[in-house]
Amino acid sequence: MASDLSGKVVFITGASTGIGAAAARAFARLRSKLVIHYNASKDAAEAVARDCRDLGGGAALVGGDVMEPANVKRIAAEACDAYGRIDVLINNAGGLIGRTRIEDYTESYIHQVLALNVMQVALFMHEVVPLMRKQKKGNVINVTSIAARHGGGAGAIIYAGAKGFISTATRGWAKELVGEAIRVNAVSPGV
Repeated sequence: MASDLSGKVVFITGASTGIGAAAARAFARLRSKLVIHYNASKDAAEAVARDCRDLGGGAALVGGDVMEPANVKRIAAEACDAYGRIDVLINNAGGLIGRTRIEDYTESYIHQVLALNVMQVALFMHEVVPLMRKQKKGNVINVTSIAARHGGGAGAIIYAGAKGFISTATRGWAKELVGEAIRVNAVSPGV
């Protein structure tokens, strides 16, 4: 199978399960070199890495909680060190945290949702885009949500707003980077 992704380094945050794991396996089929990020699911990440190698791709693991800003810098550096570059960044890590009614919002809850779905994405852009600028090319795919378009369901409004931020920021990042051969796009999965 011919592909321009053969040998490309693809760094996927939140790649131990779900959409991230499926994306890692798909890129491995195209003979890409994967950097698989995980937080709490190391065993699952190791299984994804084995699958990626079996499918013909490379696989390196990097762990850490992306909700801690100091970890983002380290994770991005380790991702780059794995193969010496990052051709594709997939900002996939994210999540609902929990369904919470408006009257039950706490400062901690809002902070967690925004740290997981907004802050770490912006920080990974901050860390990885300069590498892509030095390489004079790159691709970023931000995973947002259909909830960004319709406001989310009951208890998921802060999450939907966070994903709305990512959808809007993706458009802005794309405009800023288009002249530098760095493409920035988003995908918006639904339920």
